Amino acid sequence: MAQDYRRAKLRGKSFKGQDLKDADFSYADIRGADFTGANLRNANFRNAQAGLKRRWAISLVIFPFILSALFGFLSATGGSLLGFLLLESKPENLYAGIVSLVILLIFFLITLFRGAASACGFLVMSIIVTGLAGILWAGLIALSWVGITTITGTMSLAAGVTLIVTGAVSVIIAAIGTVFIAGVAALAGAVAGFPAVMITILLAGVSAGAVAVFAFKVAVIAGVVSVTVAVLVVLLSAYVACAALFGDGNQEWVRNIVISTATAKATNFQNADLTDADFTKARLKNTNLNQAILKRTCWFDVTELNMAALSKTYLANENIRDLLITKDLANKNFDGWNLQGLNLQEANLKDASLCGAKLNESNLRDADISRAKLVKTQLNQTDFRGANLTGAYIEDWLITMETKLDGVKCDYIFLRIPTKENPNPCRQPANWEDFFQPGQFSQFVSPFSQRVTKIKV
Repeated sequence: MAQDYRRAKLRGKSFKGQDLKDADFSYADIRGADFTGANLRNANFRNAQAGLKRRWAISLVIFPFILSALFGFLSATGGSLLGFLLLESKPENLYAGIVSLVILLIFFLITLFRGAASACGFLVMSIIVTGLAGILWAGLIALSWVGITTITGTMSLAAGVTLIVTGAVSVIIAAIGTVFIAGVAALAGAVAGFPAVMITILLAGVSAGAVAVFAFKVAVIAGVVSVTVAVLVVLLSAYVACAALFGDGNQEWVRNIVISTATAKATNFQNADLTDADFTKARLKNTNLNQAILKRTCWFDVTELNMAALSKTYLANENIRDLLITKDLANKNFDGWNLQGLNLQEANLKDASLCGAKLNESNLRDADISRAKLVKTQLNQTDFRGANLTGAYIEDWLITMETKLDGVKCDYIFLRIPTKENPNPCRQPANWEDFFQPGQFSQFVSPFSQRVTKIKV
């Protein structure tokens, strides 16, 4: 007997590895529940609320606020240190300060155009090269001082090493601060929405501004550099955070870390079997669906699925995700797409082009597929029961004996794709005054599906 959890409060409950086939979780509160590895075939999650429990959600918003203020302070401090390097007119000070600023600027540009992951790789290589150069320089100087007064030489060497270390530390602080501010801002946004991103960035800006004001009081140059670095850090952090949340491929590294953190204590469907499960109008923000079996799972009208962990599932593809939520494929081109194992029940596919697409094992029950192009479309075990195929073009479509065509609604069909010379080719029934009677279409294609895997003319 199927288990009934309708409207139940199941926050934090563990269903790990359980057999919950056909279970009813409609309108249930499953925030923080663990369904890892569970059998949830044909389970009903309509209007269920998944994601984080409230206390975890609050923690994952407040914690970024605190960290953003801290790293805003550190980033501006790094800028101030670079400004202080430029206060002295000594050549070594200027060299250290300018090289450090150039490295930091390149880091910012790489972050903007190539992503935070590439920028961090550049930073690591820069620090390694700078460190090796500093060691080599110090060694050469030490050799040149052999036999000379060592106290003065040692002091000069120490001063040079200090400049290199100061410049490197300044760059590291400002760069790491940028990445961390972006990350925590994106985390707050993944949990609480765009306003949380703005608040997080604002706190970083206020903290950085306080350091810049202090630097101005000490020295104008230090203040100018501190303000410049602080502004760049805040603006770049805001951009990276928003880009990560909106799925920018360049910031995928940041997004993956953020989503992994946001879903760590949330509803967990990892490795669960959700074949034929129904999530219609469910709220799935911060839900872990990594590596779940999602064959013919219904996602119609679900909300905030873009903020779920979707690794190694077809939902990781934004285009697939959107069409499953809206089920609106009308007048769109899906030629060659892999739509295998999807739930498109009652979907609108009017005039859609699906030439060469894979729809094996997909659910198209009661869908409107009228006038769609199904040329060479793969349809093994596809469920067309109750679908409307009137006016569809089925040239060389790849149906099999396991393609379900019972109850298909079809007044007429075309066996070839239209051309300018013949816009209505090979109509069946051939007489334009005739139409298929109920059940005739299935009988018409059935002999072909039993002898071969496709209809030819």
